[in-house]
Amino acid sequence: MGVSKLDILYRRLLLTKLFIRGWGRPEDLKRIFEFRKIIGNREKCQNLVSRDYPVYVDKVEEQSDCKILDGHFISPLAHSVPDIMPAESIIARFQFIIPKRWNSKYRPVCIHLAGTGDHYYWRRRTLMARPMIKEACMASLLLENPYYILCLKKKEKNLFPPFSPPPQLKPKGGRWNNIYSRCKGSLD
Repeated sequence: MGVSKLDILYRRLLLTKLFIRGWGRPEDLKRIFEFRKIIGNREKCQNLVSRDYPVYVDKVEEQSDCKILDGHFISPLAHSVPDIMPAESIIARFQFIIPKRWNSKYRPVCIHLAGTGDHYYWRRRTLMARPMIKEACMASLLLENPYYILCLKKKEKNLFPPFSPPPQLKPKGGRWNNIYSRCKGSLD
């Protein structure tokens, strides 16, 4: 498949090196836009991930004030839009930090998505999740960024994301739909 005319025009107008390898195959972009219509519809979106979606807990660590569960699950985006994600991003990894005792009958959970350069859970766990447990008795779900899985597989630790992503990450919109479906899968 050749390069689309939109890619050629965009690269000519581009002043930075961001997306210099294109936006992905036009067929994949169409599939992503169709999937965004489903995500935008609340009724259809509710049925994307079943309540009994399999989630695996790999390790449980007891701390003085909380319990930390490390686990993984298959990204729901892999089922909803097959062959759109790189193989390394199909398995979503998470860390779930829950208090030893809840203060009420409600069990609030805050979802923390990874920021740029946040390869592991340490920063979010130490600076946000642990204080939330102490102050509000609120659990935290830390999701690993699917982009950094590629870097970790290549043993490129402490690497900030390059301005020219590897071709495996195309199309770019799939990452954000993937993150959304991972959050939805984690909550169910």
